[in-house]
Amino acid sequence: MNSQFVIDESSIEDIQRGFSENRLTSRQLVEFYRRQIDFLNPRLQGVIEFNPDAGDEADHADSRMRSGTKIGDMDGIPVLLKDCINTKDKLKTTAGSYALLEAEVGGDATVVEKLREAGAVILGKASMSEWSQFRSGKVPSGWCARTGQGKNPYNESESPYGSSSGSAISVAANMAAVSLGTDTTGSIICPANNNSVVGFKPTVGLTSRAGIIPISTRQDSVGPICRTVSDAVYVLDAIVGFDPRDRQATLEAAKFIPNGRYKQFLNKNGLAGKRLGVVRNPFSASYIPESIARSDFEDHLKTFREKGAILVDNMEIENVDLIMDWNACGSDTALLAEFKIGINEYLRELPTSPVRSLSDIIAFNKKHYLLEKTNEYGQDLFELSELTNGIGEEEQAAIEMLAELSREGFEKLMKENELDATVSLGPRAAIVLGIGGYPGITVPAGYEEDGMPFGICFGGLKGTEPKLIEVAYGFEQATKLRRPP
Repeated sequence: MNSQFVIDESSIEDIQRGFSENRLTSRQLVEFYRRQIDFLNPRLQGVIEFNPDAGDEADHADSRMRSGTKIGDMDGIPVLLKDCINTKDKLKTTAGSYALLEAEVGGDATVVEKLREAGAVILGKASMSEWSQFRSGKVPSGWCARTGQGKNPYNESESPYGSSSGSAISVAANMAAVSLGTDTTGSIICPANNNSVVGFKPTVGLTSRAGIIPISTRQDSVGPICRTVSDAVYVLDAIVGFDPRDRQATLEAAKFIPNGRYKQFLNKNGLAGKRLGVVRNPFSASYIPESIARSDFEDHLKTFREKGAILVDNMEIENVDLIMDWNACGSDTALLAEFKIGINEYLRELPTSPVRSLSDIIAFNKKHYLLEKTNEYGQDLFELSELTNGIGEEEQAAIEMLAELSREGFEKLMKENELDATVSLGPRAAIVLGIGGYPGITVPAGYEEDGMPFGICFGGLKGTEPKLIEVAYGFEQATKLRRPP
C-alpha cells in the first residue's frame, strides 16, 4: 500500500480512487479494519464477530479490479452488518443473544444479497442492543449478552444509544468502512447522532426486511450508518428495490426509487430553495438552554439561510406529546403484538434453531439467567409480548391511532406548510418518523464540552429521499463538522 494513502476516515470515493490508482487494495482495507478491531474492540465492543472469509472476498474484488471487471461503487468495500441481519456464511445471526448462537439461517437477507451482487465485502457483524432493545426496558442501550456493553468512542461513560449501537460505534471509530443498521423507532438515527456519524433511515419498504430478525413489519427499515452522507447514499443505492420476499412493502415503495437511483442528488448546493420547517418542541429540550448544541443549532440555521434555504421556524407537530408517549399513543400495544407474530415466523423458518418461538426464548433466558443477565435486566417486554394473541380489535385500534397521529401530525405539517423537510436538533424526531414509516437522516452537527456529539435530523414524507439527500449533503458540505474520536 502506498504510504500516502490514509485509510482512517476515508470515504468510498477516496477508497475507489485508491483502487483505481493502484494505491490500495480491498485486501489491505480488510487487514486494516481487522487491526483496528483487534486494537479497539476489546474496549468499545462494537463488533460481535469478524468474518473469517472477508480476506478471500476482498481478494475476489481485487481480482475483478485487475481484470477490468469491477462491478460498481461498492466493489471491494468492507461492510459491517448489525447482528440481526442474516448471512449464510461462517457468521452467526443472533440479535446479540446466546439463544440463537447455534441457529442456522436459510440464506442471506435480501440486503446482503444485494451488497454481495454489488461486490461489497462482508466484514462481520456489529454488536447491538440485544433483541433490538425489545427484551426489556431495563436492558441498557448498546448491551447484549454476547459482547457486553458497547461503549461510545467519544465519551465512554455516555450511551451509544439505540439498538444499532455497534454499527455506529464501529464506523465512528474506523473499525469499518460503512455499516448497516435497522430502525423501528430511532435505532439508526439515535446511535448515529450519539456517535457522530450519518444515519439514514429510509422510507419503510424502500429496503427489504426479508432475512432480518423483526420487531414490526409496519415500522422496520434497513439503512446505512456511515461517516459521510455520500457513503450512506452509495450504500443505499446498492440495497434498495423490490423484493418478492417482502412483497407488499417493497412493491409500495418501489415507485419512489428514481431512475439512476440516489447518487445524482449529492448536490453541494442542495439547500438552495429548499423550504425547511424548524421543529424545536419538544426535541431541543433534550439539551439544556446553555448547551453548545443549542447555541450551535442557531448558528446552523443561519448557515441554512446563507445557503439559500427558506426556514419556517417554530413549527409544531400536532399531538407531538401524545406521539412521544409510547403507552398513550398505542405504540406499545401495536409493537408487542407485532413482535410476537414476526419473531415466531422468523424462528419457524430457520433450518436449525434451538428456539422456535418467543416462549422458547423466554425459557432459554430463565434457564441461562447468568449468561443473559436475566435477573438483572429481566425480560418484561418479551413476557408482555407473549401474552398477546395476534392483531385483535385493541391492536387494530392502536395501529389506526398511530396512522391518524402521523396523518394529522407530521404529514399535515409537511403538506400545509409545503415543506421539503423538517429540521430538528438531536435524534428524538426519529420517534415521529418511526411510527409513520417516514424517512430521516441525521448529520454530525457538533460536540459538547465533554466530547459528546450531537446531530441535526432531517425528516421528510415517504419517498422524499432525494430532497433529504440534497439537504443533508448541502449541510454537511457547508459545515464538515465530523471529527474522529
